[in-house]
Amino acid sequence: MDSNSNKNNNEKSPYEILGVKEGSAFEDIQKARDIKVKEAGEDLILKAKIESSFDQLLMGSLKARQSGNVSYEAVSASKKEKQINQLTNNFPLLSKIKNLNNNSNNSSQYSLPKITTPSFDNLSIKISVGLLFLILLFISPDSNNRLLLSISTLILTYTQIKSGKRFIGSLGWSVTFLSIGLIFGGLLENNSFIQEVSNNSLSIQKIQSIPAMVILWLGVIFL
Repeated sequence: MDSNSNKNNNEKSPYEILGVKEGSAFEDIQKARDIKVKEAGEDLILKAKIESSFDQLLMGSLKARQSGNVSYEAVSASKKEKQINQLTNNFPLLSKIKNLNNNSNNSSQYSLPKITTPSFDNLSIKISVGLLFLILLFISPDSNNRLLLSISTLILTYTQIKSGKRFIGSLGWSVTFLSIGLIFGGLLENNSFIQEVSNNSLSIQKIQSIPAMVILWLGVIFL
């Protein structure tokens, strides 16, 4: 029986003796060698054949690297990966950090969609905001009139800058629109009908501010 088994072992290739596939990694070949040596027990002849097969595969691997079949970058990458695995095994905290990085990369594929604010270039939005400012002018105290007019002037300046005009020119046009509106408001103050309305519901300050607010927002809408 021993002679038959030795004859079969002589016919087997080094890969078959170690029980690995061709092209296996060096680590897998080394593990297979250790397992086969333990299984051989006291059989010195079989142990010698296992060691000889391991040496043949090792030499073949070295020749493949020298001939360029295995690139230097692949070898160095394998060494770096082994070093990283050893570090993560010795320091569990590093493995947790590595897992967190992998999870973050995976979760980026399912990130929430970006929320985009509506564009102020939309005509309906401009009209809606202009009406809102006009309503606020009617219902807010007179002390807020200047604040609402100032904000409207800044919005007019912003829309002109966004359309391609320079800052100085945009600010000049905005102040001009505000001044024209205030002049119209001053003329309305002397109207007898307006004075009667102001005595019943609206204050003189609001009547003076309404034309300026309307002219500013006409500029925002049409300029």
